[in-house]
Amino acid sequence: MYTTATVILEMLGHKMHSTTKEQYPAWRRRLEAKIRVTRREVSQLSELQRRGMKFGKKYSRLSIPEALETAKQRLTALATRLKRYTREIEARRINRMFSTEPSKVYSQWEGSNTRADPPRLETERYWKNIWEREASHNTSAQWLADLRADHSNLPEQEPVTIATADIRERVSNMKNWTAPGPDMIHTYWLKKLTALHERLAAQMNQLLMDGTHPEWLTEGRTVLILKDPQKGAVPSNYRPITCLCTTWKLLSGIIAAKMSRHMAQYMSGAQKGIGKDTRGAKHQLLVDKAVARDCKTRQTNLCTAWIDYKKAYDSMPHTWILECLELYNINRTLRTFIRNSMGLWKTNLVANLKPIAQVSIKCGIYQGDALSPLLFCIGLNPLSQIITKTGFGYRLRNGATISHLLYMDDIKLYARTERDIDSLIHTTRIYSNDIGMSFGLDKCGRMITKRGRVVRTEGVELPEGSIADVEGSYKYLGIPQANGNQEEAARKAATAKYLQRVRQVLRSQLNGKNKVQAINTYALPVIRYPAGIISWPKEDIEATDVKTRKLLTMHGGLHPKSSILRLYAKRKEGGRGLVSVRATIQDETAKIHEYIRKMAPSDGILSEYLRQQKPDAEDEEQEPSWQDKPLHGMYHRQIQEVADIEKSYRWLEKAGLKDSTEALIVAAQEQALSTRSIEAGIYHTRQDPRCRLCKDAPETIQHITAGC
Repeated sequence: MYTTATVILEMLGHKMHSTTKEQYPAWRRRLEAKIRVTRREVSQLSELQRRGMKFGKKYSRLSIPEALETAKQRLTALATRLKRYTREIEARRINRMFSTEPSKVYSQWEGSNTRADPPRLETERYWKNIWEREASHNTSAQWLADLRADHSNLPEQEPVTIATADIRERVSNMKNWTAPGPDMIHTYWLKKLTALHERLAAQMNQLLMDGTHPEWLTEGRTVLILKDPQKGAVPSNYRPITCLCTTWKLLSGIIAAKMSRHMAQYMSGAQKGIGKDTRGAKHQLLVDKAVARDCKTRQTNLCTAWIDYKKAYDSMPHTWILECLELYNINRTLRTFIRNSMGLWKTNLVANLKPIAQVSIKCGIYQGDALSPLLFCIGLNPLSQIITKTGFGYRLRNGATISHLLYMDDIKLYARTERDIDSLIHTTRIYSNDIGMSFGLDKCGRMITKRGRVVRTEGVELPEGSIADVEGSYKYLGIPQANGNQEEAARKAATAKYLQRVRQVLRSQLNGKNKVQAINTYALPVIRYPAGIISWPKEDIEATDVKTRKLLTMHGGLHPKSSILRLYAKRKEGGRGLVSVRATIQDETAKIHEYIRKMAPSDGILSEYLRQQKPDAEDEEQEPSWQDKPLHGMYHRQIQEVADIEKSYRWLEKAGLKDSTEALIVAAQEQALSTRSIEAGIYHTRQDPRCRLCKDAPETIQHITAGC
């Protein structure tokens, strides 16, 4: 498959780069050589002028000051040319990268490409202590004996056979150009080389029957990325991102899909980290908001606790995962395959393209395929069953009861009394310790609310330390909370981050279309996530949109007199394609409300949320289109009957102009440029609308562009 992809690329004229060294183009070398020569000349002339000496025939027609000034101007021109060429090359590079892999551009903006080599020996020791630590769970725990008894009669999962349709369905959901593992095959080729699908299915079925696979299939490449530059190059300050073989991601994704169908009947409804037809973290935040609102309105007692694990993914023992697969009677063939596969898990640590060490994964799970999240959630699923069995929890007005929420390893516990919440914390601690996981006590928190008001206590003591009461706020799934969501703080944080990203985009070398796309896909998601969970006053929404337009104007991407409506229209309709903050919040809020109405009949807590919800405000009247505006839409109406509108505006989608050039052309089409005709007829700041050159026809944009 790799050979086929390589041959196709070479036939298409793509060069297969085998080196990562920076290649300086010839023009750059020539310019830098000229700059060095000119600098030497300036230095020599300055020295001659300082000493009052004469110089040779080369400058016989010029005095020393004249020759020195000429050389300085030539040096300035060369340096300016080098900067301009470099800027243009960088603009082409980043626009080309953005068109194929926008996520790489976003990573650069977020500082993920900050280069700082970690200490090799310390880094190797740090990760080997985590991953090569052979751990096992407590097989004699009483709660485990009870679980085994409860699950003794579960039916076994049906035999697993991989069909060609499974491969086709799985690759359709995979991204084309995500970084490959050691096999160096991008998903694109798995999608396009359909003739290989039948052969792949046969080989995968053979691997499952054999119960093992080649070692290279699960060998990963873990790139260590610096988290916080201020903390420096210490091993714990690096985030591991593992790239696995694309072939393994395909196989493990198919296995995960088949296991998920079997596990759907056993997975706790409190876990929203996986599963279909769920809003995931937003579902949990909606439930949490309903509980907090119920507590405040009824002034009841509510006790909550937030649980955080140390290195959750990296500390779950393989023995416990295999125990859980047996508990839920996963197909025996799959269990054997996964057990043998775990014995072959290993990864190569890399930082800044430099290899560090190879580490075997003897504890914990990979974080680069579809199977890993499912295995992790299966490992925590018994905890949900144990917590539910305790009978503790908070009872809402409609009778629905909640004891906990799970989103992957983020756990929130609920109870009516302080004693009950402490009991749930201890239950969670015992379970976690027995399966080899431990709390990150500094990131855990507890809150006691009596009659709707927060009460301060001394926290809860555990053998490993204590969990203190939350002072101020606790960030749960990205939203700051105390006794409910701290909406104002969440709005301010989201708005500040959104505007900071908008500035990053506008300062970049992207062209006009790509800048708008980057704002829509890089900056606006910061606003979209909390939308629908927290309320957003119209004044704040409008202020953020105004600030966005001001930033566009400051960076030359929007003419001050240009149409606002056209800025938010689609490009194929003649607009600029920007999505407003208002439209983003309205769209996400509508989707959340639709989700709540859909889920409420089967979810008692969302049903209570729906009852608590205020009636929707009446929809605002739709604003007229920019084409209907007397001035801004004049050009559009003039060409509408005599030209193909779609082709007339195709330049907005295909030309790749700079944002300043794009803004100028759009402003000219909208009659927004201050010509004499506009000043006389619209602004009324002059009386004579005639052209300043020919003194005959009115000075309009059409007159100027037609050559006067």
